[in-house]
Amino acid sequence: MPILTRAELETRLGAEAVEQLTDLENLGEVNAARVQAALADAEAEVMGYVRAATTAPLPDPAPETLKRLVAIVAHYNLWRRGPGVTESSMVYVAYKDALVQLRDIAAGRIALFQDAVDAAVPGGAAAWAPPRLLTDAALARMLP
Repeated sequence: MPILTRAELETRLGAEAVEQLTDLENLGEVNAARVQAALADAEAEVMGYVRAATTAPLPDPAPETLKRLVAIVAHYNLWRRGPGVTESSMVYVAYKDALVQLRDIAAGRIALFQDAVDAAVPGGAAAWAPPRLLTDAALARMLP
């Protein structure tokens, strides 16, 4: 199951924006192959960071944090091929911010479950949390 579907991407960016980003031939329609490629590339990039934090399977549906990050990366993937690409663009800045968040996820500094709805997913937050380093057993060795 993909983290983010084409319909979800169109909801987040707007159908017209997705069409403008993918219709390089000016046919007046969304290029579905380009959307799927951008989503697949974005998901692979995001999961590369997530897998540094955990190998647990993704809950279905995926946490909103991951959906948002995949949407940002997919938007960047579609946008960077177009004219007028600059480092000061909002799309580029959002992508760079997403990379910071992804690095924090990989390092265990950002939890993927942000609310009770995400935590109620089978597998729960414990399946996604980084391993605990300060456990009772680890601290017991330090006692006199």
